[in-house]
Order: sequence, then C-alpha cells, then structure tokens
Amino acid sequence: MRIGVVSSFPPTISGIADYAAHVTRYLSLDPSVESVTVFADQLPGVPARQRIGQVEVHRGWRRNGAGTGPALVRALGSLRPDVVWFNLGLTMFGTRPIAAASGLVAPLAATLRGHRTVVTLHELPALADLGALGLRRRHQRVAAALVPRLVIRTSAVVVTLDHYRRFLIERYGARNIRRIPLGGHERMGNETEPQRDTALVFGTFGPHKEPGLVAEAVIQLRRTRPDLQLIVAGADHPRYPGFMADCCVRHGLDGSWVGYVPAEGLAALFARATVVVVPSRASTGASGVVYRAVSHARAVIASDLPDFRSLAQDEDLKLTWFAPGDPIRLAGALDALLGDADRRRRLVRHNLQAIERLKPAKIADAYLSAFDDEPRPELAAEMTCAPAAGGLLPVFSRGGEA
Repeated sequence: MRIGVVSSFPPTISGIADYAAHVTRYLSLDPSVESVTVFADQLPGVPARQRIGQVEVHRGWRRNGAGTGPALVRALGSLRPDVVWFNLGLTMFGTRPIAAASGLVAPLAATLRGHRTVVTLHELPALADLGALGLRRRHQRVAAALVPRLVIRTSAVVVTLDHYRRFLIERYGARNIRRIPLGGHERMGNETEPQRDTALVFGTFGPHKEPGLVAEAVIQLRRTRPDLQLIVAGADHPRYPGFMADCCVRHGLDGSWVGYVPAEGLAALFARATVVVVPSRASTGASGVVYRAVSHARAVIASDLPDFRSLAQDEDLKLTWFAPGDPIRLAGALDALLGDADRRRRLVRHNLQAIERLKPAKIADAYLSAFDDEPRPELAAEMTCAPAAGGLLPVFSRGGEA
C-alpha cells in the first residue's frame, strides 16, 4: 500500500504535527506498507524534501497560503497513492478564512479526483468553543460549512472521541465514521518520582491553555510547600505567537519555562515531574498531553471539560479534576495529590494498564483497517476499554453503532 499523508509535520510545533510524525512512523514499519509520503507545510530553513526514517516528507504548501488546495491536489495527482490520509486541525492551514477554506476543500477535491480519502478530524466546530480558542466568526462559519461535506463525501472520517462519533452519526446520518484514539506512546519512563515535588505543564500555549494559572496555584501552595517546583515545557500555539514571552513577564515564569522539548527529550522531562497539569480553559478535542503523561507513568490533574471527561471515559483513565480557570480549586487538587503518594501510584498503575491496548502499533493497525475499508473484529476486541455507562464502549468502531 502506498499512503499519502496531508498534515503539518515537525519541526512545526503543534499537536497535529507531532501526531502525524508518531502515526506515520508506525505506518511505515508495517510490512503491508510500500511507502508513506507526507505532504507537509513549508518552513524557513527546512529542506523541501526530506527522508525521516522510512517516511518521505515533501513540503509543498504554506500556512495561510491561498493556493494550498490546488497545490495539494496536483501533488497527489503526481504521486497517485492508494489512499490519502488528511490529518486535520481546523487552523492547520492557517487562520485566514481563504487559506483555511482552500486547505479544507482539498479532501473533497481529492475524492472527486478518484482518490480514496480518509480524514481525521481532531476538532468538531459544532462541539468546540471556537471563540475561546481564538477563532473569528468568519473562520467558524467556514469550518461549520465544510465539515459536514467532509463527513458526507470522503471515504472514511476518523475522530478521536466517542461522543464526536455519535454526534456525526446522529446529526448527519453518516455511516463512514470511525473512532481511533490518539493512543499511547512506547513506555519511556518508570514510576520512580523525583525527590522534589514538581508540577509539570507541557504543550503548546495560548489563552485557552494558560501556564500562568498553574503558576498562581503553585504560588499559593508554596506557603505550605516551600520547595514545590514548577516546570513549563512547550512553545506558543501557532495561533498565538509571542504568548509565552508575555506570560513569563506577567507570571514570572522565566526560571520555570524551559522552552520547547523535542520528542527525544520527553522521557527525561517527565522523569522530573511528580504530577502533570493540563490547565485548559477550552478543549481542542482529545488531549495528547494526557496520553503522553500516562505513557510516562505520571498522574494527571486536568480541567473538568467535556472532551477530557469523554477521553477518560472512553479509555477508562483515572484523572484528577479541577474547575477550569480556577487557580484556588487547582491548588486544592494539586495539594491533595502531592500529599498522597499511594494514590498517585494507584492512578499511575491503573492508567498504564488501561492504555496497554492502545500501543502505537495498534493505532497504526486501526488506521490501516480504515485505509483498506476492512473492519477487523479482532482489533476491536483487543482495543475495547473497561465497562462504562452500562456497557462496553468501542474504541475502534464504525458508524451506525451509536
């Protein structure tokens, strides 16, 4: 099988790019896969063509460029892959409406040109708080108009949360919806914690995910926990350039912010943490940070948002919750978890066991099944989570089961 992939890709700093790199690596290792070619975003100083492991990367479109859609269709026509996987975030192609529309139309154009197209939607406009995520009304209207057409026209649509799957089936009567979780990572760390209590905040940041909230909670706790340390690892979200520089000034983070940490440095980073905090004020679908923290044997405190609750239910994960945007509630949750080492160990061991079925190779298998359009009952059985809401929730499932 020859696979074409449309996605942003490292060294672009975004969850979408990291996910593409993670999944394509494991796709390329499958014996049934002849080649994986990623059509990625152009970056200053980065070659137009690269080979990363067994993955070919062709950088042929530019974020916020108006001609992204036609450029992608031409490139796909030249490669003629057996299947095209579009790994999409709503602002992956840019924040200008014309750029976003040009990119988001590409899956429809590819389908009309005869390609088998599989689209992963990491966000759904109807369920996301797009205003809180910094999207203007014009951008929201573009996304809301195009997403139903993606659902109806493309060969298969993948979502990462089960309530997204149910929504698309019920709203549009779609029969081509599958849920494939973001999935775990190879276990890179162990359960040994650092000697000094440390809260880690990790990811890409903006007003919707504010490290300063955790800094406020840590300042409160230092009255009784003077040695409590804060580590902020990550960079500005692409929508918010300069955000972290401003955050450092407002919250005095200079000593805590370690900047962007590449994938090869994450095991050492998580080893420095006692707990991981996900302080989102609004969600953008499933949280890759939660999966990474759990895979690296760390307990997680997360904002009590519907998408995160759905993630925890879908995967049978046990997280500690606090009210979004409330530093006092966060301080209380953090204090309680730091004060109970036995509870942290129970949470870590439960979550490691829960995501054992979601190893990267299993996620790649799920995508290959979607690419082949061949349901694999044995895969669904292996990836089924623990009982929830009165029954078994399918982790890998097709439309029509809601």
